[in-house]
Amino acid sequence: MSSKLPGKGFMDVVKTDVQLSNRRVMRKIGLGLARPAIFYQFDTLVELSDGSVVKRRSQAPKDEIRMIADQRNSTLWNPNRSNLSSAASLAAGRISQFNKRYGIETSEEETPESREERDKALLELMGEDAKEITGGKLFSKKQARQRFKK
Repeated sequence: MSSKLPGKGFMDVVKTDVQLSNRRVMRKIGLGLARPAIFYQFDTLVELSDGSVVKRRSQAPKDEIRMIADQRNSTLWNPNRSNLSSAASLAAGRISQFNKRYGIETSEEETPESREERDKALLELMGEDAKEITGGKLFSKKQARQRFKK
């Protein structure tokens, strides 16, 4: 039982039959010879929200990372903990400082009266005697073309 395996002559025939551009690699990369790209990893200390420190490897060249929100104080990872709430986390952080500074209030619900007042204020911004159009026909390209042909 002799099996014919392709030898060097077979590879020469395959090489000459294939015409590749000059930019490509001219030979096939053998199995097990290709190496994956290896990125440098830095040792990083990650401080979680409860104060515990975990050492991990990261591509970011930072020695220390301090987490504000992580799996220990997230309602997504701890749905049964009653002391965690999204409102409490918003009230204590930078987001609440931003909201206080720029006057964004999340607790106030919008009523129909306040919605009308807001709409009136927007109409005043657009110009004097501006009226909101509530009805009318939809724009049609076909009718617009016919209008300009006349």
